[in-house]
This record gives sequence, C-alpha cells and structure tokens, in this order.
Amino acid sequence: MKAALVKVNKKLLVIASLIAILMLGVAGTTPPLKQNNFKNLKVLPQDISKEALQSIMQEFKEGLGVNCAYCHAKANSTLNSIDFASDSNHIKEEARYMMRMTLQLNKESFQVKQPLLGDPNMVITCYTCHHGNTFPDTKMADTMPHKAMLILADSLRNK
Repeated sequence: MKAALVKVNKKLLVIASLIAILMLGVAGTTPPLKQNNFKNLKVLPQDISKEALQSIMQEFKEGLGVNCAYCHAKANSTLNSIDFASDSNHIKEEARYMMRMTLQLNKESFQVKQPLLGDPNMVITCYTCHHGNTFPDTKMADTMPHKAMLILADSLRNK
C-alpha cells in the first residue's frame, strides 16, 4: 500500500513539474501585451506602438517642416510642455483630415490595399504635396498630378 502511494505521489510530482515547466515556457515566450497611454487617437490605431507613433510624427515634421507644437496644444502657457491629447489647437483636426485624405487617396487612386500611415507602400504622403513646407506650393498645383490630387481632395472634403 505504501509503495503504491509513493508511486502515485511520484507520478503527481512529475506531472505537476511538467505542467509548471510548460507554463513557465509559455510565459517566457509570450510577449506581454503593451498598453499604451495614448489618448484621443481618432485616425491612428488605438494599439499603435510608441515607436510607430514617433515614426509617423517624424514624417509629419519632415513633410511639413514643423514641430510638435504646430498641431498639438501647449499644456501650460508658462511651461514648454505639450498636451498631446488636447484638441484645442484647430490645426490638429486639419491634420486628421489630411491623414484621412492621404489614406483614402492611396486606397482609391493608387490601389494600396490596406494603407497605413508610416507604411513605405504609401504612394501619397505629406511630403508629396508639402515638400517640407507648412502649405503646399501653389505653383506646383498647375502640374497634372498635383491638379488631380487637389480635385480629389476637394471632392473628399465635400463628401
């Protein structure tokens, strides 16, 4: 009887050990879910990584020749900090419009299947029209590709 109990206890111990090892292995290979603390994302995905968000914002800086405070509101008039979640700067909503327009132009006019900001497959980007300037160069609007984009942009705005 005692021998049978020892055998059962050894089997239970081996099974419990194997389960513990398996659980540790799964826990060690499954990356923890990153929770971002980004608030008020309306065009960009809610689960965007910090790196992807910074890369997209860098594209805006280069494409428009601006810094963060151009679109984002200051957190406090005496401090140099920015309230990224605030919508008090009207330029931010214009930037959202431009992001939506860029995504739609890439999808409908250039057959980019799943356009994502920051994706190298995007044909149209901020830089396409802005060339590092806050406002597009109106002289370039006379060229055929820019004229077509302006017509598309106007039609999207009027929808």
